[in-house]
Amino acid sequence: MPEVEWNLPNVLLAALEHTRASACITTAELDRPGPTIVYVNPAYCSMTGRSRTDVIGSTPRIMQGPLTDRAELDRLRTDLAAGRPFEGETVNYRADGTPFIISWRIDPIRDDDGVTTHFVATQEDVTELRRAQRLLDAEQRLDDALTTTLTSDLDVDAARQRIVDTICRAAAAIAAAGTVHVTATVDDGEYSATASVSTRSGSGADPAADLVNRLERPEFGMEGLVRVTDLDDDERSFVDHWGLSRFCRRASTVLGALVEFQRQRRTALRLQQDLLPEPPAAVAGVDLATVYEPGVLGVQVGGDWFDVSASGDRIIVSVGDVSGSGVDAAALMGRLRLLAEVEFRRGAATPAVFDLLDSVCARARQFATMLAVEIQPATGETLVWSAGHLPPVKTDASGASLVDLTPTPPLGHLGGVTPTPTPCTLPDGSGLLLFTDGLVERRGESLQTGLDRLASTIGTVTEPEAIMTAVDDLLRAASDDVAALAVRRVAAALGAGGVSR
Repeated sequence: MPEVEWNLPNVLLAALEHTRASACITTAELDRPGPTIVYVNPAYCSMTGRSRTDVIGSTPRIMQGPLTDRAELDRLRTDLAAGRPFEGETVNYRADGTPFIISWRIDPIRDDDGVTTHFVATQEDVTELRRAQRLLDAEQRLDDALTTTLTSDLDVDAARQRIVDTICRAAAAIAAAGTVHVTATVDDGEYSATASVSTRSGSGADPAADLVNRLERPEFGMEGLVRVTDLDDDERSFVDHWGLSRFCRRASTVLGALVEFQRQRRTALRLQQDLLPEPPAAVAGVDLATVYEPGVLGVQVGGDWFDVSASGDRIIVSVGDVSGSGVDAAALMGRLRLLAEVEFRRGAATPAVFDLLDSVCARARQFATMLAVEIQPATGETLVWSAGHLPPVKTDASGASLVDLTPTPPLGHLGGVTPTPTPCTLPDGSGLLLFTDGLVERRGESLQTGLDRLASTIGTVTEPEAIMTAVDDLLRAASDDVAALAVRRVAAALGAGGVSR
């Protein structure tokens, strides 16, 4: 095979001529009027809208304009003067004055003695890429803020303000110029935020030419504006109008979703509260405290309940939890609680009540857990009955501890098996905390860890209201609904004639 002689300079020149990457070679003088352009390839001409005759012999400074980042140019000069390659991005201008974002790398070309004689710059128009990235980042930031807000314990106004703040910061990142103002009105509440972007003076700003996009979801009673002000003509022409408009449509959806979530949640909570009994004003022989804390997730009503019944010389306190959530769970919860209350108050034995509730759950094809505690205030004799429910915590001056229960199936799955009561004596001043599993269950940890944390949190506290205060952080951290009831035996307060409600 005959040898082929390659003319390396000609091969390199052909490669530059045919590559799709923009290339420009200049002399090495950094002081004005240099450097001087000595070569550009066709891709450079296509990107800049300038012919070779327009640029050969001129300086790359012809690409610069009002929006060109001076700090980036200072960094460029520093790197090249030190003999280092440079990489960066800024705004350059085409021949017709159209600005675009350029990403470029400049490398020194050295002679045999290591002296820099020229610079070669490879360049790329990344305008659409950067705009797409800004829009994607802004929408992701907004979605993340909504997710975080929905799982937080912020009140209605604080949650709405958080989303408005996020809309403002994200819109500012898309605009990349001027000052962004966001205002929104929801349910007669007004929310606003401002974020400044430009470091330019904005001396050419025209208030009549502000960029304005609407936020509106009339079906949720929400409307507002995203306004970009303090723009001069160059900034106004270069703002990503399409991206900003699309983002504002997304922002309208997100803020509207928050508003609708809050409304549904308020409705669900009102329904849940209506299904629960009013805590008794007083029950002779015991102190009581109850709480229902909705979980931070979801808008559906839950199936958690508590109740207190007094009959003859006994007090029955109970908590329960129907599987699932929503209207079906809430309806079954209401039936179970009312049936249990009626049966206990008329003096039915606890096994008979469990048997009745088990048959109701079986017919409904749902299950429920339930804990019932029968207390004799005069003597402190106590029986604890459980159908698949977590044990109560016994509280006294020596510390809190779990009552050791024998596991049993939940209601709906007893199959004729009667739960065995666990005897427990309550000395004067001691008590029990009954609770549903939302108080102790946490994702990623064992149930025992949650139970141990609860006992440690209560410590030696025995007064029911103080117990609820002690576990307040656990209540607020729950992702599921929690119903809890604390009872303390106070024999000295027991009047003659037994227990009354």
